[in-house]
Amino acid sequence: ASRAKPPKKGPKRNREPRYALQTRSDVDIMDDGFRWRKYGQKAVKNSPHPRSYYRCTNSKCPVKKRVERSCEDPGIVITTYEGTHTH
Repeated sequence: ASRAKPPKKGPKRNREPRYALQTRSDVDIMDDGFRWRKYGQKAVKNSPHPRSYYRCTNSKCPVKKRVERSCEDPGIVITTYEGTHTH
């Protein structure tokens, strides 16, 4: 009989505080007062619009953000911030 492997128990990552904003906009990139570097893009299931991933350009700052368009209303941009700026 084959034995199921126990799930791997890695170190738990502390989740940063996260909040999302919905904005009606024609452009994906909104000026929020911080500078961002794009580090990825991913296709979203059931949506023709990709999700873009950004991190704050300040090297000591852990904040990341995700930007995607709503699949119900493409005129709405959903921006999700994760973390708190340290500068």
